[in-house]
Amino acid sequence: MALTELKGRALGTQKVVIERGPVRVFAQALMDDDPVYTSDAAPVPPTFPFVMPYWGSMGVGGAAGLPIENLRGKGRAILHGEQEFIYHGGGEWPHVGDVLVGEGVISDVYEKPKSDGGKLEFYVTETTWSNERTSKPVVTTKFTLAINCKPDAADPKPLS
Repeated sequence: MALTELKGRALGTQKVVIERGPVRVFAQALMDDDPVYTSDAAPVPPTFPFVMPYWGSMGVGGAAGLPIENLRGKGRAILHGEQEFIYHGGGEWPHVGDVLVGEGVISDVYEKPKSDGGKLEFYVTETTWSNERTSKPVVTTKFTLAINCKPDAADPKPLS
């Protein structure tokens, strides 16, 4: 049974300073050689917010706030489900030098049966990143973690 009691749980606050090196390397990893990503005030590539919690965060939270230890177990495979980036209006695109503050929450928890008798559990996190200087929301990231459960897999460990 999916841990539905996690729905609505706050994941904490993160603060990220967007630095030129990570933006340049991320663009290179995408094989995007546009010189705009090497400037001192480079914009971030559109999917860069996915790595912000792991690359430059000065806090805790994000997907790290999911109780992974409770989602693991025999016959349970943790998978990257999907991701989405919703950029907010107002013309503020994140750039090198910006400081963004992210507030995350587990926005949904659900499961679906599989034809083999197993199930898929889904844990959706949402983080809204705001510009620290203006307090305006810049981008909201949605990330879905999927757990592929074999028919005989034990349920996740209860939260303590």
